[in-house]
Amino acid sequence: METHINLRDVRAFCAVIDQGSITAASKALGETKGSVSRRIARLESQLGIALIQRVGGRAQATQEGLSYRKRATEALEILDTAQAELSDKDVIPQGHLRITAAQGLANNLHLGACLGRFMHAYPKVSLEVIMTGDQLSFREEQIDFAFRLAAGQLPDSGHKAILLTSVSLGFAASPEYLKEQGIPQHPDELAQHRLLLPRVFGDGLTVNMQPCSKPQQAQSFELTGHMLCQDTRFLAEAALSGAGITLMPPKVQEPHIKAGNLVRVLGDWESAQQGNLYLVYPARPLSPKAEVFKEFVRAEFQDQKW
Repeated sequence: METHINLRDVRAFCAVIDQGSITAASKALGETKGSVSRRIARLESQLGIALIQRVGGRAQATQEGLSYRKRATEALEILDTAQAELSDKDVIPQGHLRITAAQGLANNLHLGACLGRFMHAYPKVSLEVIMTGDQLSFREEQIDFAFRLAAGQLPDSGHKAILLTSVSLGFAASPEYLKEQGIPQHPDELAQHRLLLPRVFGDGLTVNMQPCSKPQQAQSFELTGHMLCQDTRFLAEAALSGAGITLMPPKVQEPHIKAGNLVRVLGDWESAQQGNLYLVYPARPLSPKAEVFKEFVRAEFQDQKW
């Protein structure tokens, strides 16, 4: 006999996994706990498998449940998008989004404030933010959006990406370090110093720099980091302690320079390249909640210079 799956049962299952409990899911769905429990039980009975297990007081998907959730979420996204496109009335974005960014990148961009403003504008959309330096799989981890920084173009991954802003970089060090180790006058001399570099660009970094007086004469310099970290604020703290010369965005170093705790290095040179900040997302039709998130973030960064 053909089994007809109730889409509301599927949505209830996804909500329980997203929210972590039947109680939280029932509030998000506007249903009673009993109603959500019955939906899960009916879906499990129709599929003939256990979808949810309780671990440490939280509802988690079983291995079969994880596999089902991946496909179910994709199907629901497609159905939601199709319904929105056919509807003549405005659709209120709602649902859950999973976002990932490196901890340091999120701090430097004040991403918490940005996402807070988004939630104020779209109160029916809930967010889950995963802080990690790893590039999580969009499919395996059910990621909707990723903030990623790259030196130049992103490598082709089959995903979509929009350039949010460019991040300029500059060298700085503490007065104590420069007094002890000397002040480099040319980028070639950086090889003789301890360098504190952003890990986001890899173990080493090739920088293109040009004299301010001769902006068309850029040169490439290979740098090796003595300290590598994804969080440039962490690197700033290390530089303040006299650990070495750091490379970071002006917005991070400027307060320390004004206070006299850091000194700009190689001020007669300027970077001929910038780090590019991208918002990356899967190459599939976007749901209303994902579409408004993409456009909101694009607008937030449109006029900002980092």
